[in-house]
Parts: sequence; structure tokens; C-alpha cells
Amino acid sequence: MIFAIVGPTASNKSFLADNMAEYLKDSIVINFDAYQIYIEMNKGTAKPDIDFLKSHPNYKLFNFVHIDESFDVSTYQEIGRKLLEENKDKNIILVGGTGFYLKALLYDYKFIEEPQMDPNYLCDLSNEQLYERLYKLDREDALKITKNNRKRLIRALYVYDIHKKTKTEINENGKNKLLYDVVFIGICPERETLYKNIDNRVDKMIENGLIDEVNQIKSNFPNKNQALEAIGYKEFFKGISVDESIELIKKNTRHYAKRQLTYFRHQFDDVIWFEDAESAFNFIRQKY
Repeated sequence: MIFAIVGPTASNKSFLADNMAEYLKDSIVINFDAYQIYIEMNKGTAKPDIDFLKSHPNYKLFNFVHIDESFDVSTYQEIGRKLLEENKDKNIILVGGTGFYLKALLYDYKFIEEPQMDPNYLCDLSNEQLYERLYKLDREDALKITKNNRKRLIRALYVYDIHKKTKTEINENGKNKLLYDVVFIGICPERETLYKNIDNRVDKMIENGLIDEVNQIKSNFPNKNQALEAIGYKEFFKGISVDESIELIKKNTRHYAKRQLTYFRHQFDDVIWFEDAESAFNFIRQKY
């Protein structure tokens, strides 16, 4: 059986996954968070700690890519589907916060190859202009991309120029075709509770050494890359004070949680929603 745990950040999805992994016989846990894959990003991604992962080999797709290595959702799809096939006789628990990764993994989502793009393509447009252009063409795809992710914005517009169809239109036939038998479990706390969880999590990350980790990354990887666009890291590259960075992390995380919830509600059918992880786990125990 495949279980997919969805919901906004700081809703205790990992707590539910850990309990399910202990409860369900012969189970593995597969991560679908785009930043928990990176080896150097530990304190700000809320992933299991290194010692836990070392002692739990049934936890997959955590900590296996360096932040200066190329990795994208199509690569994740390929690796993830191989894991699903290899473990089809086990209970599989999918957990993470990147809905697009989960969508690509479970649905008939195809990635398009295009001719080599001119490096100067749309170079005269600002990130804001690129985002506005994509939003008018393909609102669904634009909502998956941050305005600062210039590479993905340009690629999405390039797909349209080449195919005269947006990425959403190209995938329209397959995007709602589920390839596996999946039970979707959603956690959605009350807003006040969620925001309190977010603030507490950020404070805990700081206590656990997030600032030292960011400084080490700055030293070891001076060239900014896609990995460092993660909330909890990018704020420390803006030239503002530490206190201002911390408050900005909390603000950005709250906004991200709203976007996550919107995406999960609109992109995944048949999600069974619960207010907290404990209620969801009780359901699992009663049903399975």
C-alpha cells in the first residue's frame, strides 16, 4: 500500500510518517521535499537528523545530493518511481512538502525535451516581468515557481515558444491520471496553531545552529545556486540583520504554507483531511 502525507509545512507530517513507519509492518519512507535531498542543508529543512537517517535505512531520498550538483524534478521522478517499483510489496509512506515532486511521481506527468536554448533568451526581462508573462500564459505553472527562480521561469516560457502550448496544456491529459493505488492523508491545523508551529520551528532551527550552517555554506559554496533559494537560507543572503532575517523567514514560511495548502487542495483528489497528526494516525490504526 502507498500512503502519501500532504499538508503545509510545520503541520507535523514527519511526526505522522514516523509513527506510521513504526506501526505498519515492512514499510519504507520516501521523501518528496525538494530541499531535504541536500546533504549540506540540515538545520533549516526540518529533515530527520543524520544519526536517525543512518540508523533507519528504510528512509529514502534524504541527504543524497550536494547543493552544487544539478538535480530537478524529472530526475526525482525517475529515481522515485524506481523505488516504488523495487518496494511494491512493502508499505510505502511518502512524506514531504513539495507538491510538484509528488505530482510528478504519482501521476502520468511527462517532461518535455526542447532544442538547446539560446543563453541570451529573454535576458532583457526582469524576474518580475518573466513571472507576469508566465502568469498570464499559465497561471497553474506560475504558482509552482517563485519569482526569484529565473531559470525555471525562462524554461517555462521557452516551452511555450517552442510548442505553442504551455506546460500545463501539454500535461493536461495525464496530470489527473494516477498511476498507483494511493491513500492520501492530509494534515491542516487551524491557522493560529499552524503559525505558532512555524514560529516555534524557526526559533528551534536558530537554537540548533542554522546561522552557523548558513555561514559554513557561504564559505564552502560562494556561488549562489537553486538550492540556496530555500526559505530559511535565502533570507541570510539579503544583507539585512540576523533578527530581520529570522522574522523574514517566519513571514516567508507562513506565505509558503498558504501556497502549499492551495496546491495540495487543488491538485490532489480524494485527500482525507485531518486537523492534526494524532487524529490522522488514529485513523490509520483503525483502518489499516
